[in-house]
Amino acid sequence: MKYLLTITLYFFFSASHADSSLVDPDSLDSSMPVVSYLIPASNLKIAAYQSGSPSKLQVKLCKICIRKIYQLSPEAELKIMGQPLEKTKLTEILLGKKVSQLRLAVNRSKGMIIYLYLGASPNDEFSSTPMPIINNPASTGGIK
Repeated sequence: MKYLLTITLYFFFSASHADSSLVDPDSLDSSMPVVSYLIPASNLKIAAYQSGSPSKLQVKLCKICIRKIYQLSPEAELKIMGQPLEKTKLTEILLGKKVSQLRLAVNRSKGMIIYLYLGASPNDEFSSTPMPIINNPASTGGIK
């Protein structure tokens, strides 16, 4: 009986410690404002809807990352197997478990998913649209 109690306590404390050792994915290499991930489709769940379409997604971006909720950008580029995907069809695809992997890109500064490719492979890459260079008149250096 003492042995059983010891094992039970060990698993209880090790499981609770494992959750606290997970990291915030936005803290990893925080100098990069936009990051792309290739994850299993099972690591993505719909967290909220707006006007009948998914508006927030809960994702686990890496093995040591906590689950985090990101807003789905209204301008997000959605694809499935290389073809454009309507936002209204996203729920059907995710609930139907029709894909095994997906690639998504997160704009960390906005906390938004800006790219979601369902059925992606490791060879599929995300290339972000170049950000416009903003001329800051208050700047003392740089390009003029």
